[in-house]
Amino acid sequence: MSRRALILVFGVCAAWLVASAPVAGAHASLRSSDPADGAIVDVAPSAVVLSFTEPPDPKLTVVHVLDSSGKQVESGSPQPVPRRRFEIREALGALPDGVYTVTWRTVSETDGHVTAGGFSFGVGVSPAGARPPPGGTIGETPSPSPLSVAGKWSLYVGLSLTLAAGTTGIVAFGGVLPRRRQILIAASALAAGGVVAMIVAERSAVGVPLGDLLSSSAGHRLGWLAAAVAAASLAGVVSAFRSERLPTILAAFAAALAMLVRAIGGHASGRGLAWWNVGLQWIHVLGVGVWIGGLAWLFLVVRADDARERGAQVRRFSLIAGIGLAAVAATGVLRAIDELGGWGKVLDVLDSSYGTALAIKVGVAVVLVALGALNHYVNVPTYAAAGRAALRRTVGGELVLAAGIFALTGVLTGLPPTGGMQPNRAPKPARLVVIGHDFATTTRVRLEVTPGIVGSNRFVARVTDYDTGEPVPADRVTLDFALEGKPDVGSRLQLEHQPDGSWAAQSTAIAIVGDWDVTVLVQDAEGSIQVPLRVRPRVPPPRIDISRQAGQPDLYTITFSSGVQIQSYVDPGSAGINQFHVTAFDASGQELPLASARVHADGPNGSAPLEMRRFSAGHFIANFDLAPGTWTFMIDATAKDGSELSAKFKETFQG
Repeated sequence: MSRRALILVFGVCAAWLVASAPVAGAHASLRSSDPADGAIVDVAPSAVVLSFTEPPDPKLTVVHVLDSSGKQVESGSPQPVPRRRFEIREALGALPDGVYTVTWRTVSETDGHVTAGGFSFGVGVSPAGARPPPGGTIGETPSPSPLSVAGKWSLYVGLSLTLAAGTTGIVAFGGVLPRRRQILIAASALAAGGVVAMIVAERSAVGVPLGDLLSSSAGHRLGWLAAAVAAASLAGVVSAFRSERLPTILAAFAAALAMLVRAIGGHASGRGLAWWNVGLQWIHVLGVGVWIGGLAWLFLVVRADDARERGAQVRRFSLIAGIGLAAVAATGVLRAIDELGGWGKVLDVLDSSYGTALAIKVGVAVVLVALGALNHYVNVPTYAAAGRAALRRTVGGELVLAAGIFALTGVLTGLPPTGGMQPNRAPKPARLVVIGHDFATTTRVRLEVTPGIVGSNRFVARVTDYDTGEPVPADRVTLDFALEGKPDVGSRLQLEHQPDGSWAAQSTAIAIVGDWDVTVLVQDAEGSIQVPLRVRPRVPPPRIDISRQAGQPDLYTITFSSGVQIQSYVDPGSAGINQFHVTAFDASGQELPLASARVHADGPNGSAPLEMRRFSAGHFIANFDLAPGTWTFMIDATAKDGSELSAKFKETFQG
């Protein structure tokens, strides 16, 4: 291969290494919640559902829901949601109106990392600006402990040295390695001590007894890793006392298997195409072991008494290191794209602790690759003549940087890339805004109704001069409500003066669907002015609750603002002929007689109306052929009293 081609190869590898270092660790971060962070719900939820980016370990998950006094209002312990391995459900007791704070802490089944956080929602009131209740401090994901980082560093170094002894050591140096026995024994001790430190650090981070940890899903992965590392350490010690090549090769093979177990116990196994991602991650760590682990043996070789005669071996190592670097770079790029969800997400993680560690590791990697290129093109070709001292110094620098790379990897695998992975925020509440003026056009009133729905709203009035727009001094501002066509339905609301000059109050004055005439009465010492307005509140969308029980179809309960409910389910919920059920209930829980019920189903095998037939006064059913996939059901029902009930929901069915 020409010198120019080699330079190109090293340049590409360096660019790939910089782009790929490191592989991101997603952790079990909170993807969404129901209710959402900052949500205002009119009807108290029966449970809080948390959806994570990785499967949470139910045995090691804690969820608390606190009211404004700090009292816990959850009922029982967190439970996994059937057929939804990324979700945890915490049942709630009866909740009165108020602000509630949810705090959570969980451990990823995929990699055993601990994450924590919290959010607030309101029942009938806004949680905006509310202070955390006593004992309701929002938890934070713990940073990697020094013991955890040290344990991972020790594990990586020990396995890399053992692997390189049976691969690079034999292929490049013919198995004749200086201080082979001492290094292999030290490598075995480092690997074994590293996995012990990782288990102790994990138990401390999770905060449970060791037995509870080892009986969990995350603990099982640690147990398998401990067993694999124990086998590799034992094989390393045996090979240290045997001069034949076979024991060293077997020790390297055992180290490679331990690296595979480590890859299976990481993020790669928690994503789609797990076998592909685990394979890439395994090749990645094998490449690191062959390349960086081989550097340690090279350092000992160039310091040995027979260093002068090892020129050909040093050149072979340079070629092997280049191949290892290429493998690390290529697999690292592919894994980084998968973990981050594409190149467009790279910038999302930079403004975080993870991003800081990432930037440092990239800088160290650039220097490490540059030193490798210096060795390959300058020190190795002149090794036999006068390059031994220069090579020793450069390799020594590479080893220091490589040790830093291992330490940073230990830090990075314990930090979540937090960019863009925060709990979902509820959308800002919509509002109605109406503007009017008095008959004489002297005063203008701007009335905001938030969220502008039938039921509880916050009314904010701004009273200004019609011509100048300056606030009008007033002693009292009152709202008189009258429902069009029903003069006997109405109320009066006294607004309170606010520091910003507006007038505001919370009320359920518009609790019926229709057009409301609102008269704003502005009073001062000289008299009063009336400003007529008209408001039509929106009907709030129905709330959908899902009840899931093992062995039973998912039950969807759709609650309307009037208290009327529709319950619907698909039985048995598997591929083939199924029955779709729709039942209506009034606000008291009694079956509500329906005049008709129409259902349109949109699924993988087409879109068509279902042929509904009456089962009882408020209960309709239909038979249909269910194909696996996601279905959308649109329900339109008419009650005997003429009221219309319309709703839709989605459900995903397995094969």
